[in-house]
Amino acid sequence: MEEKEVNHSLYRTPLLMKKDISPTVENIKNLKRFHVLVTGLYGEWMLMDSKKRVTYFGKIFLSYSVMILLSVTFISIFYYLHLANQKQEEYAKNAKTDLDFMYTQTRMVVDNIDRLAMQLALIPDLNAKLVNPFGSDMYEFSLLKENLRNQISTNPLFYSIYLYFKLNDKVLTTNEGFYSISDFYDRQWLEGMKKQGSEPNDYEIRRIQRSMDPEVEVISFSRPLPITSKEALGNLIINVKKDVFFDTLLHLTNSTLNDVYIINGATGSMVYGSSKEMNELFKDRRFDGSSGSELITSGTAKYVTSYEKSRFNSWIFVKAVPYETYQEEMGAVKQTIIQTAAIVMLFGLALSYLIALNMYRPWKKMIREHEEIKRTMEQNKPIIRTRLIYDILNNHIMDFKPMPSALQQSNVHFPHEYFAVLLAVPNFKNDEDIPDSSLRLLAFSTIETALLKKLPIAGTLLDHGQFGFILNLEQEEMGESTQALLTQYLHETNEMLQLQCQVSLQFAIGRSYESLNSVYQSYAEAKRVLNCKALFNKSDVTFMQEMESDNRFEYPLAVQKELVHYIMATNEEKADGCISEFFENYVYSGRYPRERLLEMILMLISNVMNELYQEGYDTAISMNLLDLDGCPNNVELEQFITRYIHELIKRLQQQQQEGISYSLYIAKAINFIETNYAGNISIGDIAEYVGLSVNYLSRVFKAETGKPPLEYLSRYRISRSIELLKGESRCSLQEVSQLVGYQDAHSFIRFFKKYEGITPGDYRKKLLEKKPSHGKNHQMSEE
Repeated sequence: MEEKEVNHSLYRTPLLMKKDISPTVENIKNLKRFHVLVTGLYGEWMLMDSKKRVTYFGKIFLSYSVMILLSVTFISIFYYLHLANQKQEEYAKNAKTDLDFMYTQTRMVVDNIDRLAMQLALIPDLNAKLVNPFGSDMYEFSLLKENLRNQISTNPLFYSIYLYFKLNDKVLTTNEGFYSISDFYDRQWLEGMKKQGSEPNDYEIRRIQRSMDPEVEVISFSRPLPITSKEALGNLIINVKKDVFFDTLLHLTNSTLNDVYIINGATGSMVYGSSKEMNELFKDRRFDGSSGSELITSGTAKYVTSYEKSRFNSWIFVKAVPYETYQEEMGAVKQTIIQTAAIVMLFGLALSYLIALNMYRPWKKMIREHEEIKRTMEQNKPIIRTRLIYDILNNHIMDFKPMPSALQQSNVHFPHEYFAVLLAVPNFKNDEDIPDSSLRLLAFSTIETALLKKLPIAGTLLDHGQFGFILNLEQEEMGESTQALLTQYLHETNEMLQLQCQVSLQFAIGRSYESLNSVYQSYAEAKRVLNCKALFNKSDVTFMQEMESDNRFEYPLAVQKELVHYIMATNEEKADGCISEFFENYVYSGRYPRERLLEMILMLISNVMNELYQEGYDTAISMNLLDLDGCPNNVELEQFITRYIHELIKRLQQQQQEGISYSLYIAKAINFIETNYAGNISIGDIAEYVGLSVNYLSRVFKAETGKPPLEYLSRYRISRSIELLKGESRCSLQEVSQLVGYQDAHSFIRFFKKYEGITPGDYRKKLLEKKPSHGKNHQMSEE
């Protein structure tokens, strides 16, 4: 047998379209080459005689023709690869649909068998026999056997069923009866199953020979019994005829999936599908991963295969399509592309001839074209440079080796060894200015021009209106002197921008790194600094080192209590003073780590709201506390917090001014209690029915009735129990307790004694003692 090999070339085709080529570097080189070509041609033109000019025309015509031919060829190739990739995706999609359908149908048949196993596991007295097989006689086991046999006798799908009893180590079959495990014909498989354990959905294909019957290939399903016990006391084994099982599956799929096969991943043998060629193709084949596709070659035959592994056993569902089908479809595509390319090439040759003739026009036109090319090249340099810097910051560069050359060709010069990232966030004077891209570009250009006079930098425009710059530094460590110098440069730039563009800037600087391929780390650090911009001043310059301050601070519990007191008192002036003092001590001082400080502000306001809620106040307002992350500086953050506190105070004033009478709510609560007292109700149920919070309901209920809701419920239950004890029903204490809502008599007795001073039993005795004396007195009065 020939050795089979897997050809992955079909699936590597899309990678050719994703080859890593730096477009910026190539664009620069091509423009320069064309520039040199035009300049050279112009210089040699005057030295050519008539004969040489004709030769030159041929060279021009040939160069343009070759360029067009190569362009059409490459475009055709790439287009063909694109169509090939689409065709592969189409094949993969169709294969996945077919495999999912086959898998679903298989699971449906298996689930039906599993439901039968569940039904059999629930046969009466089966669990009792599993727990104590020694307490049943042979007649009872024969009845169980007949019951099992009746379940499967009318279904040709089932071959046999037997029960294994773990405690007495015996097997009950549907055909033969009782076996000792040592005499059982299927002993070897059953012992292997006991050692390995069995899950409810385990099933496997095997051969079985029953007594004198011929050997039969079956699919065995095993379920531990009893189903309600953690530890198995036995097993229910259902043997299904393999050929009937797959005939059923073939019927369900309507015979439309002839190219879908099922393989046993453990043995490599084919489970479903009778093709000898497929048996040889998949024999000893390894399928890695849960699903995938590959081109499989066996001898002269090639197949495009897709596979998906079962999540429940070792079966693998495989769809195999002859590679010839794929080749025929792609051959038709290739022929169409070749015809189209030939027509385009003819037009290209004609165009090349016209361009070559056009080169004989007056020299001024050539000079103008030369100048236009030169201007285009100069105009493209900033775009190319900006894109390069953007890719470096976001770590999109696959290979950094050609990067110094690319930067140099883009007029970016980094003479030093160390690099850091500077991020600038512009704050425009009016929000209407933000969408104006020209103003943003002017600000960016002004910053870059000003900083270039001080140190080597290169910048780019980033998302969310931010500017990013790579700083080239002489020293690795960014010490205090370096930080002070950079801060001075950036403050000067900020002042200039405020005068020219009415724009203020916040700056964040990451650590310095030794190579360009580590610049993205400095960029990530600078972004981390900007995450806390809500705690910065409008024109702060913040270094990554400042974010790692060791200063510790305790949670301002006193501020929280003060703020809650002023809000409950609806005193805006005092609340504003509390907020201002907090910002002066914690935010504006700059002594504390900003990341932890921002978390603490969120926690402080959240705790204030929680305290108000615990007091029964509705704190639902239109503002969202999480919007504080959008504050551009600490001044606006303080204004945001102040507005938020004002909204809370207005909400509390509104609740107080409305003067809501809660008599209606209390009446609803009492009605709910007196209607549902016999059930297991809680204060949460009462609050949900009334429409108030639990804390607020408790407060207003007690204010109206003098008792908390649960105490009222308990007293009402006791009063109802007294009526029952006085009645003629003669209910027991257990029955009385359940009728009035207590789950057990002990709780009822405890609450009855708490409110009445005696137990309900003693109370009933007193009632009985009074009844005869009352009757006697009545009789005497009649006499």
